[in-house]
Amino acid sequence: MNVRAGGVRLRVMTLRLLALALLASLLALPAAAAAQVGSRLECPPAAEIQLLRPLASGGAAALVYYPDAGPGARISVVYPVAAPLAAVRRALLEAERWPEFMPALRGVTTLSRRGRRAAYRIEVAASLLDVSAVTSLTEVNERRVDFAVQESDFGVAAARWDLLDDGPNRTLIVTTNWSDPSQGHWLLRQTARSNLTATAGMNVAVDLILALSVGRRALDLSGTRTPPRPARVAVASPALEAPAMGPWVSLVNDPKRYYVFAFRLADDGAVSQMTVVHHTWGRADALAARVEGLARYGDHLPGVRATAVEGTDDRVTLAVSTPLDSASGTLVRRRDASGAVLLEGTSGTLLGARWRWDITRTEGRGTLLALTGDVRESMASTLVRAAGGREPYLYAGVAAIRELMWMRYMLAGIPF
Repeated sequence: MNVRAGGVRLRVMTLRLLALALLASLLALPAAAAAQVGSRLECPPAAEIQLLRPLASGGAAALVYYPDAGPGARISVVYPVAAPLAAVRRALLEAERWPEFMPALRGVTTLSRRGRRAAYRIEVAASLLDVSAVTSLTEVNERRVDFAVQESDFGVAAARWDLLDDGPNRTLIVTTNWSDPSQGHWLLRQTARSNLTATAGMNVAVDLILALSVGRRALDLSGTRTPPRPARVAVASPALEAPAMGPWVSLVNDPKRYYVFAFRLADDGAVSQMTVVHHTWGRADALAARVEGLARYGDHLPGVRATAVEGTDDRVTLAVSTPLDSASGTLVRRRDASGAVLLEGTSGTLLGARWRWDITRTEGRGTLLALTGDVRESMASTLVRAAGGREPYLYAGVAAIRELMWMRYMLAGIPF
């Protein structure tokens, strides 16, 4: 046997196994948490939620704290739903009915129940990999529900749900989670070690998928007939737009310097676009040069494996290759009237893909960078598409992982 060919096949097999484990973890973690870390989870302060709330008005919003801290990262998703608090709580507490509105769950079996605490065995069907976890659910009070895992191959994790009044017959869902895949299956351990932002990105995807799922179920329970999922995986916005500047900017640059997400949803609940925003004290001109330098994206962005200039530096061939993404083609750069850098895929599986970089200089407050993109099924790897057949919101979750990692690495090492 050709040793080199055998080595290539072994690498391909390893990557496929890694992708399967990643997809399974993305689909399993929403229904899982670990009791030993539950006490570490805190709902964001009311003042921070109030600042974030306007960004959620078009769909949902999120805060990411310490994205490079691995298990120390904290993620909260805020999702307003036009359903009373009682309907949201019922959607959470009726665990046996979760498979009705969480397509990735094959079944939930009650193992025991005592007072406000119950234990369940949850069966997850994730593409080619079927797994199970023994979990518990605790109704802490009328406005908080916690999850815990007793047995799982995905490592320790924790999740809590806080339900806040958001007006008459409206509820603001705030879901916060924590996970440490480095304590799970060796494939997940390797992933967690290979990229410090990977754990935080997976948690953003998990929280987003679960918040949207529970919100749709609560709408249905409150009398507004709502199918478990939109008919469309995603819908493209006519034009990508970053959120307007406002008081929420203080979340980005002081004092915690969150990475802030804004998710925009279409009327049927499909994700139309998402934006992640962060701050740098580095030189704005150096940041602008990096954003515009398409030919060097492979030097900065994880998963970008190849670039070649096509005549001018505003047009390159580019390949994106990760266990979750697989796309290649021509990427064209241009500017709009506001000065934003627009990227558009014009060929191959990048055809129709769009991103927008906005650089905002603030007087004495450094520079804000915003990355806006839409959700493209065509960019998903084969394994994501297989899993996406059961969980369409997975495509939005994968796009959120990509945007967080691209933002983090685009800002890394900007000179002062």
